[in-house]
Amino acid sequence: MISIEIDFIYFFASLLFLQYSLLSITKNENKNLFLVYWLSLSVIGILFLISLSKWEFSVFGWDTQSIFFLLTKTNLILFFAFQVLGERIFSYSRIAGFFILVLLTLFYGSFFYWIHLFQWQLLAEDESRLLPFTIAMGAFVWTREMFWNPQNLNESKLVEEDKQNLLFLFLPCILFLLSPYKSNYEFIEMIGKPVVLGFSSLIGFSLISQYLKVSIPREAEIGVWLGSIGFSTAMSVELVVSIPLAFVIGMFGRGIYFYLDELKWSDSGKRGVVSYLMPSVIATFLPFLVIEPKDWNHAPYVLLGVQVLYFLSFYLISSLVFGFLLLIKPKSV
Repeated sequence: MISIEIDFIYFFASLLFLQYSLLSITKNENKNLFLVYWLSLSVIGILFLISLSKWEFSVFGWDTQSIFFLLTKTNLILFFAFQVLGERIFSYSRIAGFFILVLLTLFYGSFFYWIHLFQWQLLAEDESRLLPFTIAMGAFVWTREMFWNPQNLNESKLVEEDKQNLLFLFLPCILFLLSPYKSNYEFIEMIGKPVVLGFSSLIGFSLISQYLKVSIPREAEIGVWLGSIGFSTAMSVELVVSIPLAFVIGMFGRGIYFYLDELKWSDSGKRGVVSYLMPSVIATFLPFLVIEPKDWNHAPYVLLGVQVLYFLSFYLISSLVFGFLLLIKPKSV
């Protein structure tokens, strides 16, 4: 499945991250500035990596000959970097804002090395290897909500409730139709399971929403992330087992969202914690429930320690990086 066609398809799919980020920005001048940041970091990053390859230096996780694959990773990293602060990044001067995005981009970009270290040397249970990114994202959101929640920002402007884009739900189907691997059933299963689990958690999430007779912005998005991320460490489990659990996870996630709403959390804080941090915690310990002990990488107590270390390492490092950002935030915010 390593081909220029697949890299090309996923590159265009990753542009949805750019669209998603632009939709969350309210002011047109900030959108233009964000595009400058995004394009500048992409071009500088790709030129830097190509220059290193010419000098026969390789950066683990970025050593590939496909420029489309590099651009796909770059879009993913820039999406995570921007989601850390959202529109708060524009409260800095342009030079300071660009420097902060560079710092966050380097931080997230280094995750490919740390994933390799924990996944292959410590043998942590994480089949998708997406968990470090979602842990870091959840840690940033949690820390931001606890220590940086400026009152002068209108949270309702961060989301346009009447413009929900659900095309991402059908993205794997589109990729399958365009892929030259239509007869590769392993490929079909790989792209199909996250969608099925996401829909299952969405149903549970929506069911509780109907019971509470309330609606929230991006309800579909939150519900889908709960199942997809929650099962990211155990995607090989049979659907007959994972679908009911994903349904329950969606219901539980809606309950957590309701509880945070009662505590008067900001909209972005509630969405971030329920979409990223909560399913990351579930994914850390889910292998103990759904994977047969004979298939575990370690003995039970050793595996428990490895999974906890896997979670805490990325969580604490992410909190440390965000703590540094708090030190340099403007005094007026």
